[in-house]
Amino acid sequence: MPFYNREEDIRRMKAVLSGEPNLVYFVYGPINSGKTALLMKVLEELPEEYRVFYINFRGLETSRYEDFVRALFTVRYQGVWEKIKEKGDLLLGGVKFLEEVAKKLNYTLPVPRELLRALVRGEEGEMDCFKYLEEVMRRLVERGKKPVFVLDELQMLREVKKDGPVLHDLFNFLVRMTKETHLTHCLCATSDCLFVEEAYSNARLEGRAKYLLVDDLTRDKAYEVYEGFGFEDKELVWDYIGGKVGDMVILFEGKKQGYKEREALTRMLRDEKRRLRWMLRLVEEGEKAGPSIKELKEVLKVFRERKEVEDIELKGRCLKFLIEENILFYNPVEGTVRLQSRLLERAVMELIS
Repeated sequence: MPFYNREEDIRRMKAVLSGEPNLVYFVYGPINSGKTALLMKVLEELPEEYRVFYINFRGLETSRYEDFVRALFTVRYQGVWEKIKEKGDLLLGGVKFLEEVAKKLNYTLPVPRELLRALVRGEEGEMDCFKYLEEVMRRLVERGKKPVFVLDELQMLREVKKDGPVLHDLFNFLVRMTKETHLTHCLCATSDCLFVEEAYSNARLEGRAKYLLVDDLTRDKAYEVYEGFGFEDKELVWDYIGGKVGDMVILFEGKKQGYKEREALTRMLRDEKRRLRWMLRLVEEGEKAGPSIKELKEVLKVFRERKEVEDIELKGRCLKFLIEENILFYNPVEGTVRLQSRLLERAVMELIS
């Protein structure tokens, strides 16, 4: 699969990671716009002195604090534990351990089993998870490394608590790593833009965080990617899926199975219509809590005539519901709302009257 033409997005993200850490960055955008792929492209191309810790919470069970800690850390290299332990100091021994085994790109933070057990228990003092992470980052910087801490699908931690919400402590840690100590670049990626706005407000991140939008591709860039995928009727493909990277992959897989482009696109539209129809049916029959069918249809009708509207023009209850159902994409920076995809635009035109 070709990597899509995103030189400007890559340039902006590399610029963020090139200087001294000063701000927390939220990487946001519509679903399937290629946020994770873009992140991985940038992270893989960083110079060798970088030490990236990329944690993706998608699909992980994170209902408890213990789950959160286990998502961050993994047990590795037990055989060297006795060699690196510093006079019984579990924290410093663990820090030295991680310094030795960390690669340029890490998907968890490797720790000795004894330290993981202590961190999971959430003991106060030296075994605090965030204090340990700060010490790790500090030691890496002292050794001439440039740490980067990336948290993907961060909204999965919304309900996790330890005394209070874990997200509160986590954002305090991220601000300390960037705005206060300038030790670590911190990126938070999510498609849940209501969560982004909520986190920005509740964690008091004004002046401490900024946004990086990873949007669907423009027509010119999309056509270049179509070429790489081998799509033949570019105008037809654009009319159905536009610059949605995830939908390009689905179309490509459909063609691999032997479907013609129009047939594969028609099947994709059918699936999206079925999803929209099923969501409305569940609401109508009372199996899914939400606004009334009449209210939802009134909001969706707006998008038959307009591609994008300001959020204040729509009913708040309906807006929240349709964003949570991944029908609408909300841009918290611009305060605008649009349908998540061109397939959904077609589905709304055919189903909502």
